[in-house]
Amino acid sequence: MLFLAVFCGFLAEYALEHKIESDRERQYAFSLVEDLKLDTAALNKIILLRTKRLDVIDSLFLLLNGTVDSNHRADIYFYSLLVRRFAMVQFIYNDGTIQQLKTGSLRLIRSRIVSDSIVQYDGRVRRFEKSQEREELSIQDFKHYCLKIFDGRIYYTMTTENDRTRRPSGNPALLRYTKEDLNNLIGTLSSVRSSNVACRSFSIELRDKVARLLNTIRIEYHLQ
Repeated sequence: MLFLAVFCGFLAEYALEHKIESDRERQYAFSLVEDLKLDTAALNKIILLRTKRLDVIDSLFLLLNGTVDSNHRADIYFYSLLVRRFAMVQFIYNDGTIQQLKTGSLRLIRSRIVSDSIVQYDGRVRRFEKSQEREELSIQDFKHYCLKIFDGRIYYTMTTENDRTRRPSGNPALLRYTKEDLNNLIGTLSSVRSSNVACRSFSIELRDKVARLLNTIRIEYHLQ
């Protein structure tokens, strides 16, 4: 009888522990879904902004490739400052739940397909972050050559109080620059364009991965 009582106690404790872990697993799944929804919204916005940014880059290239000292200098100033604004197109990963899982709780995700998908998605985002870091270096190079051609005092007047960019008034003058300065500016602009195109493609691919991961989690845990 004593053995039976101990055994029953063990089974009850095991069942309770199993229920607790099952509840935690489901909570992690729900929390992960919320994070992925935020990632989806962020990626949709970034894809749109990067598409618009590509138009800005191409417009600036056409103006720089023509006669720079023309009646379109206000546009040149405006587009060049927009290209420099990296933060608006940078993807910020909502990884709170995944970080918790990676610190030891991933074992709670008993579905192999879900746990594997989480690891793959996290790895893909980390590679995307590396691409963004390389893009930022290209933008820093572009900024360097901007300072050889554009007047910083004009740039100063182009940012509004709510941190938006506006065209300068009139037809502001450029600095005295060399042919080499202009060529370097166009060269670094080309690098920024390549990075923007690559990161937009990466964002589209990542958004598709998020959609598949969301669908997998919802099916495995019967979530809405």
